This record gives sequence, C-alpha cells and structure tokens, in this order.
Amino acid sequence: MSQSVCILYGLNEGPATGRQFVAACQRAGFDIVRDPVTADIIFAHSGGCLLVPSKTHAQLITMVGVPYWPGRPWLVCTAIKIWREFRLYRRQRRLKHWAHKWTCYFRYARKFKAGWRMAVSLSPDNPWNSSQHQVIVRNRHDVYCSPHILKLSFRGPRTFISLPGEHDDCWDNPQRYVELIQSLTEDL
Repeated sequence: MSQSVCILYGLNEGPATGRQFVAACQRAGFDIVRDPVTADIIFAHSGGCLLVPSKTHAQLITMVGVPYWPGRPWLVCTAIKIWREFRLYRRQRRLKHWAHKWTCYFRYARKFKAGWRMAVSLSPDNPWNSSQHQVIVRNRHDVYCSPHILKLSFRGPRTFISLPGEHDDCWDNPQRYVELIQSLTEDL
C-alpha cells in the first residue's frame, strides 16, 4: 500500500507552485491527499509549517524553510529573496518566469486570511514546536529561515537537515526532497 503525502503550502503558494513536486511524489509512488490529519506524511513549506495540525496521524512531518529569523522583518527577507531570485533566474535565462512568479505573488498578497493565520501561529507554543518528531530542512541560502534554527531547543525530538538551495528550492528541484522523504520513510 502506498503512503499518502499532504503538502502544506506557504503564503501565496498552492498546487500550481508545487506541480513539479507533486509529479515527483507520484512518480515515486506516493498518493497526494489534502487532509493533514489523516496523511501518512506531511510536507510543509514556509508558512505551511505553521499550519501543521497539533494532532495528526502522520508518521513523518517534514518542514522546509520554517519562517523563523528573529530580528529580520518579513519585508526585508522578501526584498532579499526577490533580488537573489532575480540574479538566479537571469543566470538561468528564465526572467519571464521570475516576473510571472512575482506578479502573481503581489497580486494575491492581498489574501491575508492564510497569512494572518500563519503569523498568529508564530508563537513557540504552536504545532511547529510540538512534542511530535519533526524533520526540519533548512536550505543553505534561505532568507526566511535563520541558520540559528538548528540550535534552538524544541520540546520534541527534531532531525535537522541542511540542503543546498534557496527558500523555494523544493518547488524548483523537487527530486532531492522526494528522495529525502523516501529515505526517511524506509523504516516506517
């Protein structure tokens, strides 16, 4: 029986953002589901890490790019991200994709319901700091996730993994994240 994966997207993300990731999961034999409470595996990205339910049957919770950087305002992180991605996409000759991504981002940024819920969830007493075992993935050049997250004391057991890439690397290069999930679920 294949395992089910629920993807919890961050602010202004969704199925269109994760299309390549979903396809890679399906090729690997995972079923994609919407309910994080009943899923076998939860894969949360960015603000989606703050939406992990406090009670879930998931055997694996993987959180990529937890938005945690004390002293660095969200707008500063976003400005750095825009500039870094501009340079990266220009090098890759994908500026049209970069422009489309950020046009959509700012167009939908007015939808504050999910953003407000995520911001309220930043307290250390919420699910991202639960006693349930979680795998925290920080990409080396993530502007929203401080390297100091690897040194924080959490209530529950944590596995910390550092991978190459920027904040949204899981959407642009999904294979390494799917392989990570596969390696972490081999013993489940």
